[in-house]
Amino acid sequence: MLKANIPTMSIQTAFLGFISILLLGGCDTFSSVEEPVNEGGDRQLAEDLSVQEQIMIGGSNDFAFRLLHRLKDKEEDNSFFVSPLSISTAFGMALNGAADETYEQMRGFFGYDGLTRDEINRANRDLIDLLTTLDPQVIMTIANSVWYREGITVREEFLNNNREYFDADVQELDFSDPGAPDIINAWIDENTEGLIDKMVEAIGEDVIMYLVNAIYFNGDWTVQFDPDDTRDEVFHLPDGDTREVPMMRVEEEFRTYRGEDWTALDMWYGKAGFSFTALVPGGDATLEELVPALTADRFASITEQLEESELNVVVPRFELDYEIGNFPDELEDMGLTLPFGSQADFSGIADLPLAISDVKHRAVIKLDEEGSEAAAATVIEVGLTSTGPSIRLNRPFLFFIRENTSNTILFMGAYTGITNN
Repeated sequence: MLKANIPTMSIQTAFLGFISILLLGGCDTFSSVEEPVNEGGDRQLAEDLSVQEQIMIGGSNDFAFRLLHRLKDKEEDNSFFVSPLSISTAFGMALNGAADETYEQMRGFFGYDGLTRDEINRANRDLIDLLTTLDPQVIMTIANSVWYREGITVREEFLNNNREYFDADVQELDFSDPGAPDIINAWIDENTEGLIDKMVEAIGEDVIMYLVNAIYFNGDWTVQFDPDDTRDEVFHLPDGDTREVPMMRVEEEFRTYRGEDWTALDMWYGKAGFSFTALVPGGDATLEELVPALTADRFASITEQLEESELNVVVPRFELDYEIGNFPDELEDMGLTLPFGSQADFSGIADLPLAISDVKHRAVIKLDEEGSEAAAATVIEVGLTSTGPSIRLNRPFLFFIRENTSNTILFMGAYTGITNN
């Protein structure tokens, strides 16, 4: 089910929110704002990323814009908001259980070609450390968990990799208990500071595992808006109509870019470790015309050309709550096919025929005069592979050899497992 609590708001607003979750955008240079300080480690800037981390971020951002194209086509003029980082992190955990062709397709789909499993894990570990300690004035948390059915023997290597590299909280849980979904949902609620309180419904008999990622972001603007200056103003909708929305305003130095295709506004959070980057179509162009050509490379080119100048900035105050509907179908249409269904190989999880049976993703953002609060959760459900009805001759049975046209029985017998010779 798709959910957006402002369904009539222009997709322009949604796009502002979507870009805000690409958290590394606009961290390349710092002029009048003090450089970010990483009190939790030695590295201070996104420029210190390892080669493996750069490959991972590049792949994640490439996936982000492929997903953007899908959602824009699907939602048309409706708002939407997602976290590519949450999705790719959850699938990073699943990748530890994938094998052979399933592993290769998942690795390629998220742009990790050229990286070994160990390099992917270590890059995730380093990226989590960097993002969660980059800016002491911004709250940024990334939490992961693995929940598996009580009594199932899960490979220790799979669990240990997710513990070590993803800080995953691993829990064995009685899935037959009606209260089991509440336990998982409570974990999501806690790790999104109450913004997302429910993702898992009743647990089916074939479900053996949930891989869950939760991201929470809370940052105050480096340059804040005065609430007294906020007033309702006209917002132009995609269909040419207008509506009044609360518009925040401030005059200050911000980074900007103006091109033939896009105009960009970049607003820092905290000590400039993170920023909100908005793209508005240039001239008379529309999102419908420009989004299909927008790629991770083009976005990077825009952020590299941002320049600081004095601006009068007007930004809508808004909230969005969005869930991707039929997410497995969307992923399959995008080319990720092997993890779903009987062709999947997750032998790295357990000695069982397993496949990803469902993927859910929900994201929430609240943007106001002080800053932005955002959260996202991705739940990957792993279940026993459905191979259709089966018949097992594993107990005593009769058998016949017959001629098919006349149905003449030529031989018959019974097999019980016991023979006299």
